[in-house]
Amino acid sequence: MKVTSFGEVLWDNLPSGKKLGGAPLNILVRLRSLGVDTAIISSRGRDDNGEELQQQIEDKKVSTRFLQVCPDQATSLVEVSINNCGVATYDIVHPCAWDRIEVAEDALQRVAESDAFIFGSLCARDPFSRTSLMAMLDKATFKVFDVNLRPPHYTPERVLELMKVADLVKLNDDELYELAVAYGSKHRSIDQNVRFLARLTNTDRLCVTLGGHGALLFIDDQMFFHTGFRVDVADTVGSGDSFLAGLIYKLLNGATPDECLDFACALGAMVAARIGPTPEITLEEIERFRHPV
Repeated sequence: MKVTSFGEVLWDNLPSGKKLGGAPLNILVRLRSLGVDTAIISSRGRDDNGEELQQQIEDKKVSTRFLQVCPDQATSLVEVSINNCGVATYDIVHPCAWDRIEVAEDALQRVAESDAFIFGSLCARDPFSRTSLMAMLDKATFKVFDVNLRPPHYTPERVLELMKVADLVKLNDDELYELAVAYGSKHRSIDQNVRFLARLTNTDRLCVTLGGHGALLFIDDQMFFHTGFRVDVADTVGSGDSFLAGLIYKLLNGATPDECLDFACALGAMVAARIGPTPEITLEEIERFRHPV
């Protein structure tokens, strides 16, 4: 199995210290721990933060073959604040190195060979990287859009354009309602707004995370729900990324929608119970968590 991501690689400056981050990278780190061949298409600065970032990515066994070095922009450093409920907010500087991702032929080939290609809305904030992303999307066979809204770095119109080219869209319940209202929905319930977005974007796979209440998966015109796992939350940074990694892993392995949701919700909960975006979690630990004796 081969999965490639496009987009931001960065340092999350957390209260507990500097942690490797960026949703496209966090998803790959988790997939790599599950045995998937992973590669990131991005850009770092020609600076100490960039060298350290590349070394840590390599330590996590994610391929940096397509990680470019930007000569005139710094490696991204994001200030993260966490409230009493463990919910994070982010201060993301623009521009930075991953706003300058170039199109390379070997990267296009990697995308064409991949079982899944993951991208988000944040990496489309700058026209330079957005143009490169569109070139990559032309080569991808299974396109996964991690919506991941970070104001003020998106517009509803741009998000809609990206949803329309995706084969799987993942977003949280707040993002679902915000976008549905922006696109003219008069519905109030989650399932009605999911169907509204699916029709609007012609997407037959749409997943919505519901925080501590689990998630739903709309696939082949059917709605599947999971109520989630109860844990003591340490912080939510990276929880949604690991959820999506688990969902992609199970979908590519041909699991049922219920199995996909159970595995993904377990991974998301386990990450939320620990500090940082990509704590080490083995497949055996996930199975013990899902099926305690």
